[in-house]
Amino acid sequence: MLYALGILDPEDRQALSQKIQQSSDQLRQEVKAYQSTVDALASAVAPMMPPPTLRDRFVQQMAVEATREARTFELTANAVALGSAPLTPPNSLRERLLSRIEEQADVQGYAPVSMKRTAPMGDAQVVSEGTARPQGTTAPSSGWLASSQGLTLIAWWKSCWESIWNRARRAAIQLLTSKAIQGSAKGLTFIKASEGVWLNLAPGVKAKVLSLDQISGRVTSLVRFAPGTSYAPHRHAAAEELFVLEGGCLCAGRELKVGDYHRAEAGTEHHDTSTDDGCLLLVISSPQNEMIR
Repeated sequence: MLYALGILDPEDRQALSQKIQQSSDQLRQEVKAYQSTVDALASAVAPMMPPPTLRDRFVQQMAVEATREARTFELTANAVALGSAPLTPPNSLRERLLSRIEEQADVQGYAPVSMKRTAPMGDAQVVSEGTARPQGTTAPSSGWLASSQGLTLIAWWKSCWESIWNRARRAAIQLLTSKAIQGSAKGLTFIKASEGVWLNLAPGVKAKVLSLDQISGRVTSLVRFAPGTSYAPHRHAAAEELFVLEGGCLCAGRELKVGDYHRAEAGTEHHDTSTDDGCLLLVISSPQNEMIR
């Protein structure tokens, strides 16, 4: 019935599809009958006009989730990158950055030549010969930096530098994240106990990301609770698994000790994750869990 309704999890749906193909005609006919019933029920229901506010609420929720997802992914990627061994950037990176500067200079109408230090003249600052300035203009006067052209050029260089920095930062994170995930040409990853970066999730709660699956959106991490701490109530965007490595904790009203395992399905909630003596957990979860206020 769930298969006919199309609400099975992808893994269960694939498994059942294989079973249907390998089974007798009776099972296939039964599934077909369920699908016919679902189609008949769907066509029998009168269409309903949604309230005008539904679209606005839907768009607003999408924007909130997109912002949270981007922020969470950035934090996770940074953690993986900082916990990896540094890599030498490819030789083409410098050429690409310089090419980007020249492209922006052509668009803005500036001639980016070598910047030199400014020299004082009276109470004003002037730019030495060779400073980047708009094409077709004369050499800057003593008050040129205070003029509108000077301010425009400074703003352009600031924008250019921010663009270069963001591109270089993204390239570095991609390189380091790829290194941390792939490990080697054989797909082996090793993270020693002394390696990695611990991030503060909440007062007394820290996490170290071990791996990030960009396809499934699953994160494997170590989570350490200090004695007498707890984690805020949250709703699971996907199934969450945890294994107690050290100490003990209280989770969903159940006491967990070393060697105990717990799994929470998507849509479930944790309201009382806490510990008296402290604990260390191995957690596999989605970074999109929703905090419950």
